Amino acid sequence: MSSAQHFTGPRLYVFSGAGLSAESGIPTFRTGGGIWRQESIDEVCNFLTWRRNREAVFRFYNQRISEKRDARPNEAHQVLAAWQSTWGKERVRLITQNIDDMLERAGAQHVTHLHGDMHSLLCTSCDLRFPKDGEEYRLETACPRCGEVEAVKPGVVFFHEAAPEYLKLHRMQHEMTDDDLFIAIGTAFQVVSPESMLPRERRRPHERNFLIDPEPRRAEFFGCVEPESATVGLRNLESRVHALMSM
Repeated sequence: MSSAQHFTGPRLYVFSGAGLSAESGIPTFRTGGGIWRQESIDEVCNFLTWRRNREAVFRFYNQRISEKRDARPNEAHQVLAAWQSTWGKERVRLITQNIDDMLERAGAQHVTHLHGDMHSLLCTSCDLRFPKDGEEYRLETACPRCGEVEAVKPGVVFFHEAAPEYLKLHRMQHEMTDDDLFIAIGTAFQVVSPESMLPRERRRPHERNFLIDPEPRRAEFFGCVEPESATVGLRNLESRVHALMSM
């Protein structure tokens, strides 16, 4: 039975990047003075080289954990969580590139993390993903299934590493109808492009394609562009989204 049979009305797909959490004080990776302008991707986020830089990798992601320790969900996270609560996780699909848990902490019932998260570890020997014990990543953590230590890495997807959740983007392309809403928030589209998410007939300024970003990129795909922060942009769109989702 297809998911379309479980509900009526349009779906809302929300694709978010680092700009969604920027107002919570979590640094972005690419835009402005992003983290990748200060750190070496090859040293701390490359699946081909991470094992020889294991200490630097763990130190780097523990710094990211420290940065978000005092962070709280902002209004944009809360709005998205409320929409999912109102219309259900089958109709409101939250897909994020972010590795933080701000959406979940705001009350979201289900979030697809395309690039993994900072709350799990992955054993590259037996492919087991398991929750980390404690606040920080520890170098001595052993895989609970096979006992490996050196093969265990943070649960963030590195460059050149398989990202299984990307299958959901392909599914989204096939599922999306002309009535569905698509909102992109706070992304530079440097890792995931609009072409990889939108069906061919919506790769134009479609009236139900919305973009929220202070420095909008790839605006040619969006019928409505809000050159604002995530919180302001969602506030501006809220009544329109409610009207379209209630049709």
